[in-house]
Amino acid sequence: MTIPAALLDLLTAGDGAPALVEPASGERTSYGELRAVADSLARGLAAAGVGPGDAVAMSLPNGPEIVAAFLGIVAAGAGAAPLNQAYTTDESRAYLEDLQPHAMLFLRGEASAARAACEALGVRQIELVGATTATLALAGIDASGTAPARDPEAVALLLHTSGTTSKPKGVPIRQRNLAASARAIAETYGLGEGDASHCAMPLFHVHGLVASTLATLASGGCVIAPRRFSASAFWSECATHGATWYSAVPTIHRILLSRAEDGADDHAGHGLRFARSCSSALPGPLMQAFEQRFGLPLVEAYGMTEAAHQMASNPLPPGARRPGSVGLATGTDIAILDDDWQPLPGGAVGEVCVRGPGVVDSYRANPEATAASFRDGWFRTGDSGSLSPDGYLSLAGRIKELINRGGEKISPHEVEDALLAHPGVVEAVAFAVPDDKYGETVGAVVVTRSDVGDAALREHCGERLAAFKVPVRVHVLDAIPKGPTGKVQRRLLAEQLS
Repeated sequence: MTIPAALLDLLTAGDGAPALVEPASGERTSYGELRAVADSLARGLAAAGVGPGDAVAMSLPNGPEIVAAFLGIVAAGAGAAPLNQAYTTDESRAYLEDLQPHAMLFLRGEASAARAACEALGVRQIELVGATTATLALAGIDASGTAPARDPEAVALLLHTSGTTSKPKGVPIRQRNLAASARAIAETYGLGEGDASHCAMPLFHVHGLVASTLATLASGGCVIAPRRFSASAFWSECATHGATWYSAVPTIHRILLSRAEDGADDHAGHGLRFARSCSSALPGPLMQAFEQRFGLPLVEAYGMTEAAHQMASNPLPPGARRPGSVGLATGTDIAILDDDWQPLPGGAVGEVCVRGPGVVDSYRANPEATAASFRDGWFRTGDSGSLSPDGYLSLAGRIKELINRGGEKISPHEVEDALLAHPGVVEAVAFAVPDDKYGETVGAVVVTRSDVGDAALREHCGERLAAFKVPVRVHVLDAIPKGPTGKVQRRLLAEQLS
């Protein structure tokens, strides 16, 4: 049984060990400096009136500063609510109205649309100042307060679901949830003090914050935290700062692969021992082409905000990686349940449900959504899937994104795999299209590397899929619309393309 832990208790590496690196400037922050600045920020927040249970929003760029600020808020016993800096004033206002934060943190001198939202709502703005991450402080506030005792039950992170099937819901993630998830990820991939992760994902999202960052810090390793992901700088940053792994959405893996195929980058001598893919389905052809090109395993994992990120993962070699599967449970129990919360027989397709120390207890101030999704420790993920006899989980897609053509349930992933089998297709997304006769039919959008059109692609699918699964139309675009973390929102594509 895992003993619940306060999040900062996981940072046990020696004071002089490197914790964070900003690759463009070369700034390095040691574990001792990171612990000290988190404590100083916590005392400053306490002096500013922030107490246990409060929410503190953040509008901060990627990089070491947001990691330090997050840990400072956690050390103050409060919940950090990082917002995407790309949000408009109206979007920021909507999130702040829901969060009701005590204050919001900004870097001094950085413009942000969230500032206007704070002014409109009367949310206090606190600026972070300091020449380096290790010297960060709250402008105009002495670090004279007293931080509370560390509490594993305290809410540490306030996020919202991505809203792929409904209005975003607030998710309160406790310190013990984050600690359990970070430990499970570190154990899954055998992370240790000799490892360094390249954080290619945004730190306002659980993927970048928990997998790339907290799991690495929990193992005593180093986090390479660039201001933004740059495909052209990626391999040199990995080589220069000793990265041993990275995690990203399939879109980023595809970008790196495409550049390598075009001869744009020199990836020799990168030193990576594996790459991880999560937050969106990893197409089998992409996995195979990536591994052949770069000579390192690409393991697909399964994560969700409500589980403090990772729930399952394919193992590293010599364990078996199965294309089309998100792997084995990691620190969780996984079951396939019916609508009445009853288990289905092995191999049956139903709703994927999980429980474990990383899974949250409820949604924030949303009793109806909580009652629908949580029961007896189990959480209904909203994903359709099945378990193999040896425990490998395969996903069919979001239940509300399955295409229901006259009663026939069609997985969008199956259609996407058929399209990606065409040598001219680089990316593919399938989605439901409203239809007067069948209720829904199959639509798709692709990005191609050669001159191939709708008719040829539909014919190609017809050779691999039953007739009712073949898209009624395949749109060819220069790029597929995605959300800020690289996820495709299938339910919006039909509307966008109309």
